[in-house]
Amino acid sequence: MSFAVRGAEGDGRPGLRVGRVAAIAPLYLGFAATGVGVALPGALLPVMLLHWHLQDEQAGRLFLLAWIGSSLGALLVHGSMRTVLLCGSLAVALGAIGLSFCAGSGADIWMAFYGLGLGLTMTSISLVRQRQSGGSGTELVRLNLLWAIGAFACPSLTIRTLISGDIRPVLCGLAFCFVTLSVWATFQPSLAVETVTATAHPWTVFRTVPLGLMVMTLLITGIEASAGGWLATYAKRGGYGIAGAVAAPSCFWAGLLLSRLFWSVRSRWLTHDRTVRGSVALMGSASILLIASGGGLPMLIAAFCMGFGIGPTYPLLLAWALRFHRGGAIFFLAGVGSACLPWLTGFVSTGRHSLRVGLAVPMIAALIMVTLSLALPLSLWSKQDASMTTADIPSSALH
Repeated sequence: MSFAVRGAEGDGRPGLRVGRVAAIAPLYLGFAATGVGVALPGALLPVMLLHWHLQDEQAGRLFLLAWIGSSLGALLVHGSMRTVLLCGSLAVALGAIGLSFCAGSGADIWMAFYGLGLGLTMTSISLVRQRQSGGSGTELVRLNLLWAIGAFACPSLTIRTLISGDIRPVLCGLAFCFVTLSVWATFQPSLAVETVTATAHPWTVFRTVPLGLMVMTLLITGIEASAGGWLATYAKRGGYGIAGAVAAPSCFWAGLLLSRLFWSVRSRWLTHDRTVRGSVALMGSASILLIASGGGLPMLIAAFCMGFGIGPTYPLLLAWALRFHRGGAIFFLAGVGSACLPWLTGFVSTGRHSLRVGLAVPMIAALIMVTLSLALPLSLWSKQDASMTTADIPSSALH
């Protein structure tokens, strides 16, 4: 997917630089807020399961609707970016408020709105910043680090909710942030520019992208969504209380954040194929440890290692897939993975009456990725990476 760039940041005068930072700060804060928004359903899940009397399969369905909505939102982005950002922010706010007061009734609809808004918001901010920065690869790194910081901060923001059992304050607080972003966007005429995209026919993805690469791209997002969504509940059920429910997902998002930092300053000898194979092996080992440990320090180590392994893997798989297909279908397929694996985890958990058994779903997915990483020609794709710049990858798809 390529984007028409109509402007770039380049004036270094101090006064203009300060004004430019002030003008784009709401976009950065908004993107960090989407990181909070993506991590929030999983962080709140122990409370929602208890007070809404949900089974794990029903909770998994909430994840399914949220992340299918997010994928559809990313595909629906076109026209004025100000309009898209306004609609996306309001949809997140509406979904969060609906979830706050629905008491479980109609939660499916509100979660779908919530996810749709996140997809619209993340993609529109990404495209706006690509245009403003001239397609800078550094800008993509910056946005993804901000997203990871927001996701890492999320579990800590829910401590009061986990103690009181009241999800309304944190959801209404998030809704206020996105309403504020929508009000700001309304008065930004520079955002009204239309971003032109050139895409391939979506169905050609099945003919042009190698099947193994498609499967790996689908699975990596599903593993991230399953771990990020169920870790808090897994720790709480293991008898580790609120401390465990906060620490486990925090370790997971901390691993992802630190891996992004490590990836941005990686050594020259660490080729992309080695990075993917090593990261996938780390994920596979960590997923086994997560189930075998059942809790305590080994669980936290496993959560951190899973996050660290996921961090660089998806961007690299996405870059390789985009070399075969320059359309939005690959992003939608990745979104399907992030929606289906958390639901399947909950489905197995309900059927077997054990979340530990349910977490075998992301473990099996990780082991499949290990097998594929050994069978696919990753080294060949890695040698071709010089022909694709980081700026070719939409940062909305890199979280």
